[in-house]
Amino acid sequence: MVVLVVAGCSRESPHALKVATNAWLGYEPLYLARYIGAYPPSVDMVQLPSATDVMRALRNGNVDVAALTLDEAMLLESQGEDLVLLMAMDFSDGADVVLGRSPVQSLKDLKGQRVGVENTGLGALVLSAALEMAGLTLGDIKVITLPVDQHLTAYTAGDVDAVVTFEPIATQLRNQGANLLFDSSAVPGLVVDVLVARQSIFPQHGNAIVDLLDGYYQARRYMVSNAPDAHSFIARRIKLSADELSAAFAGLRLPTLQENLDWLEGAPSPFEQNSVRLRELMQQRGLLLSGSPGSLKADSQWLRRVRP
Repeated sequence: MVVLVVAGCSRESPHALKVATNAWLGYEPLYLARYIGAYPPSVDMVQLPSATDVMRALRNGNVDVAALTLDEAMLLESQGEDLVLLMAMDFSDGADVVLGRSPVQSLKDLKGQRVGVENTGLGALVLSAALEMAGLTLGDIKVITLPVDQHLTAYTAGDVDAVVTFEPIATQLRNQGANLLFDSSAVPGLVVDVLVARQSIFPQHGNAIVDLLDGYYQARRYMVSNAPDAHSFIARRIKLSADELSAAFAGLRLPTLQENLDWLEGAPSPFEQNSVRLRELMQQRGLLLSGSPGSLKADSQWLRRVRP
């Protein structure tokens, strides 16, 4: 199914660099870059329904580059995928949330309730952090595995009492009266979105990688110089009003080019320090086996070629 979706969404040359994301506010500058013509035919964007689908497409070799959370990239690497981290897309500072329907008003009210969560590292980490804050365990709730593209419909249908989700779905659910129980600002640095590439594609697509990153930062500059048009485009794509979009962006930090280089470089780099902490947490939560092979590597050489 993912093969069909990728083929159906592809607009460019069959030899183009294929870049996959799911629907997430922090990835929108990639699509804005396509909108403003910042990408040559060498770069082809495709949006898939969920992070699970993006991971599957990358694992199967149907795409070359993927936007994922850092824990998802680390999970793929531990399963034998040879990946290189290119850049940080965003740092979540409130955009990842746990929402509940009345009478669930607080985290402690989750006991015995049905909680929808995508079966990925990110969902599990956010849920685990929320439960730990409430003094609860997974055994205290009923976990409902739910792909992100089903969060809104499941909540609306009353199939879940709470959901672990993120923007723009979080705003849509809060507009329906969902109560905010927890957000990622309580665990700074835990949720990081990154752009990763399969190591094997660099000989063929090295220049296209630079085109991708350069186009992304052209779009970031456009968000400043042509803010009304940029925000209107993003709002239309993710189906939020202008005010809702501003509120959603308030929960994200999009790093500048220099901030990205600072995060990737050093001995040890902030990326490496964050990865060690996250790896330990994932092992504690049973999301990574202790001693699992692979250690996600970052390479800043491609960002170094981006025009400032």
